[in-house]
Amino acid sequence: MAATETLLGGKLAKEMSVSESSGKLDEKTTRCVPTSHYVPRTTTESSGCSDTTFLGDSIESLQHLEQEVEEGNVEYKLMLVNPSPERLVRLISQLKWRLSEGDGEAIYELGVEDNGYLYGLTDEQMSASLATLTAMAKDLQAEASILTTRHGKHGKVCQVLVRQMRDADKIRNIRVAVCGNVDSGKSTLIGVLTTGELDNGRGRARVNVFVHKHEVECGRTSAVSEQIVGFDTKGNVTNYTFLHGSTWSEIADRSCKILSFFDLAGHEKYLKTTIGGMTGHLPDYCMLLIGANMGVTRMTKEHLGLALALRIPLIVVITKIDMCPEHVYKETVATITRLLKLRGVRKLPFLVKDEDNLATCLKNIENDRFVPMFELSSVTGDGLDLLRKHLNFLTPRIQWSESEDEYGELLIDSNFFVTGVGTVVAGTVTAGIIETGQKMLMGPDGNGRFRMVQIKSIHKRRQPVKSVAPGDSAGLCLKKVKRSMIRKGMVLVHPDARPTASWSFKARIRVLYHSTTIQLKYQPVIQCLTMRQTAEIVAMDREVLRTGDTALVSFRFVYRPEFIKPGMRLVFREGRCKGIGIVDSCYTDKELREETLFPRRLATRATVPSAASTEPSCSSPHAAAAPGPAAPQPSKTIASGAGPSTTNSPQVSAIASR
Repeated sequence: MAATETLLGGKLAKEMSVSESSGKLDEKTTRCVPTSHYVPRTTTESSGCSDTTFLGDSIESLQHLEQEVEEGNVEYKLMLVNPSPERLVRLISQLKWRLSEGDGEAIYELGVEDNGYLYGLTDEQMSASLATLTAMAKDLQAEASILTTRHGKHGKVCQVLVRQMRDADKIRNIRVAVCGNVDSGKSTLIGVLTTGELDNGRGRARVNVFVHKHEVECGRTSAVSEQIVGFDTKGNVTNYTFLHGSTWSEIADRSCKILSFFDLAGHEKYLKTTIGGMTGHLPDYCMLLIGANMGVTRMTKEHLGLALALRIPLIVVITKIDMCPEHVYKETVATITRLLKLRGVRKLPFLVKDEDNLATCLKNIENDRFVPMFELSSVTGDGLDLLRKHLNFLTPRIQWSESEDEYGELLIDSNFFVTGVGTVVAGTVTAGIIETGQKMLMGPDGNGRFRMVQIKSIHKRRQPVKSVAPGDSAGLCLKKVKRSMIRKGMVLVHPDARPTASWSFKARIRVLYHSTTIQLKYQPVIQCLTMRQTAEIVAMDREVLRTGDTALVSFRFVYRPEFIKPGMRLVFREGRCKGIGIVDSCYTDKELREETLFPRRLATRATVPSAASTEPSCSSPHAAAAPGPAAPQPSKTIASGAGPSTTNSPQVSAIASR
């Protein structure tokens, strides 16, 4: 039971999302920030493709791609041999459109007809087409590089990446959360990717990733740390171009795309730190590491379920293949494949072993159901090149540009004092432009008040800057502010936004796992973005909640008010019991009457008699809520917005019985 309850908590009971317009639950997935920040995802259901046709034909005999579409950044070209000046102008205009669709990146399939047929070109035709495409890219301050080469019906087929060069303040930043069980090689893999040097098998590569001394001594991560990897216009890693070791500023100067890796803890006692890292740092992707010799453990299922519940696209990496027996490796792959294919998860795992498989990953990279799986060793280097190339293909999932015109807002996830500088707060900018010298409100404190502070200086990627935009991780030095006044979970907000702190809030939740039932006075720990605090259930529209149930529930914070807004996603947990939800409304009052929260439910109580009692029902809401033994009721009246219980579904029962 213990081995399966965490996976059930991830998504196997049912997934949840909330429609922003109707506020009702459905069977889709959720993310941890407002959905307006995310790119609309494509799924096989929407495109009309089944599971069998999703990956196309066998990779070894793939002779046909999907029909070319007008939108997107993928363009099919049969050949580009000596175009006329008029056609060259049209081709450059077309390339400019594809680059704008891909936010500075475009994929050209040379030797492919518009219907997706892999026709193929001779060596001379391919060389001339590549020269034309390179000249077109140069005219738009971009560079072209060959990704893969395949065989078509009559010759070669090349997949070419065209990437524009960018200014330092417009570099594409992609955030990747690295999670997995303890000793699965998370810190080691990040150290190998950032330095380009293989591990010696005794933890040499992970030393540069650790933050605290005790982490180096015991070899286990206990705090979230951030490392970056840069890619230039040709897809080369810019971290490896410096003999003396590269600084973050040098990497940023040479890169047009930067991946920020967040190393999360794998030990069970640091689970709250891992959940805070996955909710507070707003990752675009989750890279789940599995030790081939250890297999899929309980904490692996815990992290997998968390990523699925928060609707973070997955990348599975199987490590330590150099020290794992063949039969154990096959069992590990079969186990994670089986979990991803379960009916409640419905993912499509795909093991990447060569560049042809990598081309399939690129074709399906915009689909959330597609989960690429890589196998590698940080000691021998096997499989690392395929993972680097896939990371080069990743695109941002959060549309931060849509929130640039809003009031500035920064989530504080850490704070420290620098001698000679002052108090510094670090976090992620979620809205607006924050500039040096700007005055902002910081809070809420224990009484729910916000204090005016002034920003003295700003650092981004370990170098001073004048401003930061949404999606940036930054450190801000504050004038005349004591460190004791700051705590994790506070925010910096523009004064014109007029922020308020809330003692209570109403949320639509789904119970992912609970061993018994949830009733009033239940006190889980709420984690929403960087905020973490115990809250008590003061009202709900159902008598009790069990695993898989959905409900509209009102929480009240126990210790202090928090900055929380409608539309925010949250995770609540208590031991191994957990659930997810979305904030529906907030209240500033500490004490709220039940009549204010659920007036319709009280009216139903007053008018509907109990089926097991012959006495007439009370006509007063206060009389209906009077203490006394509750009579059993064969049926319940469910308020609008609450979904039906899925506790007795065959999928849940089968998983719970394992």
